[in-house]
Amino acid sequence: MTRLGILGAAALALAMLASDALAQRGGAVRGGVRGAVVGGMVGGNEGAATGAKVGVVTGATRAAINRETAARTQYQGTAEYQNAPRSNFSEASPEVLGVTAAGTAKKPSEEAVIRKDGKPIVGITFPSDWNQKTGDNYISAVSGDGQAYAMLVTQQGITDKQAGIKKVKEGLENYLTDVKYDDPSETKGGAVVTTGTGKGKKSGVDVVFAVGLFDAGKGQLVGAAFVVDSKTEDHYKATVRGICETIRRAEDFAK
Repeated sequence: MTRLGILGAAALALAMLASDALAQRGGAVRGGVRGAVVGGMVGGNEGAATGAKVGVVTGATRAAINRETAARTQYQGTAEYQNAPRSNFSEASPEVLGVTAAGTAKKPSEEAVIRKDGKPIVGITFPSDWNQKTGDNYISAVSGDGQAYAMLVTQQGITDKQAGIKKVKEGLENYLTDVKYDDPSETKGGAVVTTGTGKGKKSGVDVVFAVGLFDAGKGQLVGAAFVVDSKTEDHYKATVRGICETIRRAEDFAK
């Protein structure tokens, strides 16, 4: 390996360690998708701040996503994966932040934006192979294999984060059973993140979740939820982190 390659690998390792450090609160350590959301959510780290300025995935995260995609494809071809019960969020979406309107999902072609009074309040960019739905106050998407789900919603009538978290937990427990919560986290940017595990009520399949609540601007709270089949959690952490890094708040659109 060249000196440049060694330095690049070292930098990526340090970034991953920083993510894990941010995912530690009250003695709880979260890796996989849960740690990725804590580390990549609004204000989580410098990578998230850099991505948010342009609404795209940048730097080491992009390279990590490419490697992860190849590893995930290889894993999904194994007997272990093929013979195990799996979630299919394309058929039963875990709408833990609210029910979306019926409609046909489409492939994302650009950044999806929620507006308030005609002005952009929050935006997010999903991978091109995901299937996306949008409404006046929400954006949701499912990965092409149905194993990962994400949802971004502006919270109506809620201005207090603790009240918002209570509502989030009600939504999670409406969709999941055997819910176990990790210790709560808060990023440097003020996003409050709730993570944990559970089982889909309909499928009975184990899943992991991470839900962040943050101020998108002028007191408008926005919830961002991620639910992933537990068997593929470690094969979606870079992808989910990348999605988190594309989240833009109102002030980011002016940059």
